[in-house]
Amino acid sequence: MTRTLTQPVAADTARHSCHFQLIVDVHLLLLSDEEVLLGRRANTGYGDGAYEPPCDRLAERETLVEAAVRVAAAQVGIALDPTRLSLAHVMHDVSGPGRMAFFLTADGWAGEVGTAASSYSDFGWFPLYQLPANMIDRARVAVRNFAAGASFSTYPAFGM
Repeated sequence: MTRTLTQPVAADTARHSCHFQLIVDVHLLLLSDEEVLLGRRANTGYGDGAYEPPCDRLAERETLVEAAVRVAAAQVGIALDPTRLSLAHVMHDVSGPGRMAFFLTADGWAGEVGTAASSYSDFGWFPLYQLPANMIDRARVAVRNFAAGASFSTYPAFGM
């Protein structure tokens, strides 16, 4: 009897002992006069031609703030003061293997939005409440939820 009872417990423990690797994305929500900066994806193999806020994956041993500063410099060509960044929205994407996206805003920046990096063909300012039709869907959902005042969302939304 004891053998039968411990066997499922051991199997259950083994099944849950694997570590889950979550992909973490860091997005910049750069806002100016009710408009948000979006980049058109290029040369990435995913969603090329569609818009999203400038972003990149979080690197090993990198903080969210460091990633945001890196994305601003490398992708957009502007400089951000780390003390002027704030967390605007968090999205848990469960549509695939699992992603957590952090959207940070900046209270100002230095420089002009420059020529796009290799992962974006161009950048443009779009009305926050009138996003382009051709946009990465999870990014659109996050930006809409942010604009509506939500600090957290899931993709797809609960109940779908």
